[in-house]
Amino acid sequence: MVLIYPPPPTRNITPKFEVLEPGIAIKRIFAPTSHGSTAIGFRYYGPVHRFDHQPSGKPTVDPDRGIMYAGFSLSCCLVEVFGDEGLIDIKQQKVAHITLTQSLKLLDLRGSGAWDAGSVVAMATDGKRRLTQAWGRYFYEHPELYGQIDGLMFNNAHNGESAISLYERAEPQIVSAKTVVQDLNDPALRNKLLVIANRLNLLIEID
Repeated sequence: MVLIYPPPPTRNITPKFEVLEPGIAIKRIFAPTSHGSTAIGFRYYGPVHRFDHQPSGKPTVDPDRGIMYAGFSLSCCLVEVFGDEGLIDIKQQKVAHITLTQSLKLLDLRGSGAWDAGSVVAMATDGKRRLTQAWGRYFYEHPELYGQIDGLMFNNAHNGESAISLYERAEPQIVSAKTVVQDLNDPALRNKLLVIANRLNLLIEID
């Protein structure tokens, strides 16, 4: 088993970066009933998920630190939201298709990127949220090492597709993006959902 040590790094680092240029589209699934979530809204309640950078301890609202998770494909979003249960349970969720008009600079943790950033690649797949959140905070709080990054790029823990987490620093780029919202149960998405569910061996339940 690979050990994930808490930050700071104990060796020299050579961080890798990925710049998402204008015209690149990202996607996210959100539920309007969850913490007031919106298509382009950042979650200021945390830490809850993998790279949440709110202060450690009991999750609470931090007005200064917001986070957003997204992917480049609908399959990535679906497996991240529903993969643990093995069931795509469609209720009031929506899909935001966000096309960038400004660039985003991300710390790339894919491949050898996590090692080069001072940790290990298992960080993106390990269930120990306390450690992964500590790294999320460290990357955010140390621009002298990682630059003024807008967020992180990593391979998701379910099927390895590229996913991103964005710090609230990226809000101007997200607000300026061209965003289209669809209901997840939109009939226009039905065939695509069925194909993805079949490929990922997930069941679908629609209200």
